[in-house]
Amino acid sequence: MGPETIVTLIGVFLGVGAVAVYLIIIAYTLNKVSFTVGTVLIGVRAIAAQTEPVGAVVTDIHRQTQAIESALSNLLGEKQRRVLRAPGRARALGA
Repeated sequence: MGPETIVTLIGVFLGVGAVAVYLIIIAYTLNKVSFTVGTVLIGVRAIAAQTEPVGAVVTDIHRQTQAIESALSNLLGEKQRRVLRAPGRARALGA
């Protein structure tokens, strides 16, 4: 083996070593990213599980609000009917 061959082999080994180190660093980084993504996924699933009953609660609140609105409308309508039937209704209506 001549000196050129030895220098070429050393260059090839250094190149292969550099690529190997680079790939090891990439594998380590991907491992960390995978762990972080898994942690975030667990958190998102926990949040989804905790907020799942919110839909039913909001629907119930909406139903109760509609009942209150209906009762208020009936109450105001009844009050207007009383004002219109009352003696001196012109004064009660502000005329």
